Amino acid sequence: MSDNYDEEYTEEFNDGFSEEDILLIQKQFRKKRLIETLIGPVVSTLFHISLIVLLAVLITDKYKEEIPEIEVKLEDVEELKIEEPPPVEEPQPEEVEEQENTNPLLTNIAIENSETEENSLEDVNDEAPSTEDDAAVEAVSDIVVSPSAFASPSVFGGRSSAGRASSVAKFGGSRAGQERLLRALYWLKKVQNANGSWGVKHQAAYTGLALLTFLAHGETTSSKEFGATVKKAMEWLANDKQDLKSGKGYTHAIKAYALAEAYAMTGVSILEEAMNSSIRVIINGQQTAGCYNYNYKKDNRADLSFAGWNYQALKAAYGAGCEERGLTEAIQKGVKWLRETAAYRDDGSSFPYSITAGKGPRGKHTMRAVGCLCLQLFGEGNTPEIADELLTISKRDLKKLSWQNPPGESLYGWYYATQVMFQKGGKSWKSWNRAFQKVLTNSQSPEGFWEYPGKWHGESSDLTTDRVYATTLCALMLTVYYRYLPSTKGVISKNVEKKGKPEFEYIGIDLLE
Repeated sequence: MSDNYDEEYTEEFNDGFSEEDILLIQKQFRKKRLIETLIGPVVSTLFHISLIVLLAVLITDKYKEEIPEIEVKLEDVEELKIEEPPPVEEPQPEEVEEQENTNPLLTNIAIENSETEENSLEDVNDEAPSTEDDAAVEAVSDIVVSPSAFASPSVFGGRSSAGRASSVAKFGGSRAGQERLLRALYWLKKVQNANGSWGVKHQAAYTGLALLTFLAHGETTSSKEFGATVKKAMEWLANDKQDLKSGKGYTHAIKAYALAEAYAMTGVSILEEAMNSSIRVIINGQQTAGCYNYNYKKDNRADLSFAGWNYQALKAAYGAGCEERGLTEAIQKGVKWLRETAAYRDDGSSFPYSITAGKGPRGKHTMRAVGCLCLQLFGEGNTPEIADELLTISKRDLKKLSWQNPPGESLYGWYYATQVMFQKGGKSWKSWNRAFQKVLTNSQSPEGFWEYPGKWHGESSDLTTDRVYATTLCALMLTVYYRYLPSTKGVISKNVEKKGKPEFEYIGIDLLE
């Protein structure tokens, strides 16, 4: 009965709708049921995903470790120290003879006292920062290196830390002497002017002497302790234009000397240009006979004291590979004049201080050392003309080697004589070496400077001026062991110059090999 009822109801229901309407209603019903079926799982899935993500975040934060910051520090590495030679045996005091009262020739050079903090040098030794044997050429500031020929850095290998230690031991230097030298370098660094110079008047002369002192100890722009000091000095000296306006010409000669050595050790083009121009002045200012007079006057007066600095500058320029026309000839003329002048005798000594036509020679005891050294540096150390003078220095002048001698040109003469005796070698050098080291080591201030012995010769000097001059000369004496090795070879070639470039065979300027 129910079956009949369903059929009847269906038929009755269908009577109100078409077949298309019924299909549409069924389709909508199935869609609705599908949505109702899916919405539950989808919501559940999204909920669980969200929960998992949240838990992952919480877990990650819980076990996340804090990353420490990295700090980079540069630490100084202790350099290998080379064992120093033992101190030389102290000589017994010798009788002091009266020394001639003469005056040094760099006049009226002043420098202000520096109030900077003193360097602590209690543990100082000879192993100061210096160039290595194969040190690379470094430029000053942004200056490019010149391609021109110059002396090989190996020539100055003896000025490296290892080279110094070896030479000091070989030639009788002492640890005490090298300690005094290093103290002097620190003091000179302290009193350097802010612009790189030293002094107030005649600054080029004092800057040249100070730069020569640092270079002699192997210090260049790459040196750890003194690189900035050397760099500023080189820059100032290369750019200075006032050197010919003061100091009777001494200022220019010393400047040229320092520029030539600086270029030989660095190869910096700005130094080459400055060297060439300064050497050109010296070549052009030489007298026909081969000597010089104040301010490069070509008159009837010859001055050996002034000529000595110019000869040293010519020697240094040759060693640096200077190609200025006339350099070879200037050296040859200088050697000829020195040999001829050695024959003069005035109060028992040769190499007079000055010679003026019609007035004869004027003597001064320190000039024998000037003349001898210049000939030695030009490879003429064995010339018979200076045999007597070498003997006089090794005997008579040695007895005057005392800081307490009457005021005079003691340091000026000692600067030359110390190098002369070193070049001569043998017993003469051993005796002089013991004496001069004792005098210098016992006379230095704890601050690192030397007081000029006796009354200052300048017009209006101050204490610092005296000390800079005295300190550079004393310090240069203490570098004698490795600055220039003894030379006994021949003189420069007499070949003529061709195309502006001299043809060199050999000149007896054995720098350091």
